[in-house]
Amino acid sequence: MLDKVNHHVDLRRIATGLSLIACIALVLWVGGWLLLGFVWLIAGLCLWEFYSLFWGPTGRISSRICAMLLGGAMIWLTWMHRPQDALVCLGAGFVLAAMSFLFRWNVVEEEQAFTSSGIFLVGLAYIPLLLLPATYLSNVKLVFVLGAVAVSDTAAYYVGTRFGHHKLWPRVSPKKSSEGAVGSLVACVLFCAVYGAVFGRHGIISFALLGIAVNAFAQLGDLFESALKRSVNVKDSGNILPGHGGMLDRADSLLFAMPMVAVVDQWFFFF
Repeated sequence: MLDKVNHHVDLRRIATGLSLIACIALVLWVGGWLLLGFVWLIAGLCLWEFYSLFWGPTGRISSRICAMLLGGAMIWLTWMHRPQDALVCLGAGFVLAAMSFLFRWNVVEEEQAFTSSGIFLVGLAYIPLLLLPATYLSNVKLVFVLGAVAVSDTAAYYVGTRFGHHKLWPRVSPKKSSEGAVGSLVACVLFCAVYGAVFGRHGIISFALLGIAVNAFAQLGDLFESALKRSVNVKDSGNILPGHGGMLDRADSLLFAMPMVAVVDQWFFFF
């Protein structure tokens, strides 16, 4: 019975993964407004799940809508090549969070008022801000970071499931293993080296080193989201993706890895 259940879960995970790959391939091929809309959708779903971790499924709807509007504006303005205005939107989010803290001072306990305002601002910095590179990176760079993260996550899952015996960081994520982390690193480095050899401007060694950095940031992003869920005793951020959990569960590694690749490529021109 256990083998059948695991087999069923694997099939759902594979089917969901293939569906996501097909959607992303279509979006990158069409580009333009479809890409912008897709990034909007991912950001909106991730923001909703993030706030649900702390405010519950239906808590503080007005704050969520405000955050989604500000995040959507940040993404749109960056897509329009106006990143300075996108940062103004983030600053506006800080002002709104500060106003919320002040006006709620006499309504709730002071610590609770500050915590709630902080959660609002962290959501904007964690999701829309870190997703901004998706609006201006070329398809070659986007496929690189998406592929590297996907390979890292897939290798970590299957190597950890099959060979994992030593816990990586049980207090943060009880299911993650050291063996899975090593498998993730090896798979990511191999992918980056091969991809760089085909599309890159530098040698295999340079891309292998970049793969180490990508994998480190991807695993940090995964662990960070796991810590968030552990802090509120939640297993998954949502259930929108069968076999994977929520959208934030799927995008957590990408949120850390993509900005790192965008910054590094600005200095060393890997592609």
